Amino acid sequence: MIDSFLELEYVSTNDINTLNYYSSLLNNTTLDSVKIGRLDLSELSFYASLDEKALFPPTPLDSLPNSFNLNIENEYLSYFQLPIAGVVTSNYGWRDGRMHKGIDIDLNKGDKVSAAFDGKVRIARRQGGFGNVVILMHPNGLETVYAHLHKIKVKEGDVVLSGQIIGLGGNTGHSRGTHLHFEMRYKGHPLNPGAIVSFTNAKTYHHTITIKNSKYGLCAFPSNAYVHTVERGDSWHAIASAYGLSTKQLMELNGISKRYYLKVGQQIRVN
Repeated sequence: MIDSFLELEYVSTNDINTLNYYSSLLNNTTLDSVKIGRLDLSELSFYASLDEKALFPPTPLDSLPNSFNLNIENEYLSYFQLPIAGVVTSNYGWRDGRMHKGIDIDLNKGDKVSAAFDGKVRIARRQGGFGNVVILMHPNGLETVYAHLHKIKVKEGDVVLSGQIIGLGGNTGHSRGTHLHFEMRYKGHPLNPGAIVSFTNAKTYHHTITIKNSKYGLCAFPSNAYVHTVERGDSWHAIASAYGLSTKQLMELNGISKRYYLKVGQQIRVN
């Protein structure tokens, strides 16, 4: 977290307050502030107070570093838990001419949906196409989104632990069939969950991710992964062949189910 702030061109008062808050927690570790090695998240906030109730408060891309590492798992931040064990039916990426900014996981109405990491409930309400939705803030700048719920089991301001039930699966909002729409975002900007988490193996690929910032948005991949920078003339098939992969394997590594047009300079994970 400190590294990401140091790389910012402009550090806001809110950023400084956040750093001071977590510094005080680490310097004064007591049972009141840190329980079972976990941070007290009751005062967690990385948005301006006026933005807290917005679905996805805007954070300008030019206020974020061009590249930075983000720790997503450790004894203070908590460890990942699957929101729901089920088949991924739709991946992140373009779908029917629109950007699908998360993944869909099959479930039955009433199935228990859990928090992926320790966090604080920022949103817990019915919201347009998301239907009943819960959005959790996490202390590293990540947020996770749980949409189309049948019932919400938490309220705004609650602190929850990874694996804790936050709602029951459903089919509310703009949804065709019961499923969980799950998103991972960094300060409001969508990241591809499939590039960060193996939903087959129910664990993150690595405890740290690298986030790249470009005019196309943010992309994330495990910090221990090797990436290929797209050059003019590259194709999915050509890149896969160069690294001894099938096109399907390359797509799975990047958490997508459908090939899209590659842009020069874009980075593709190849291991």
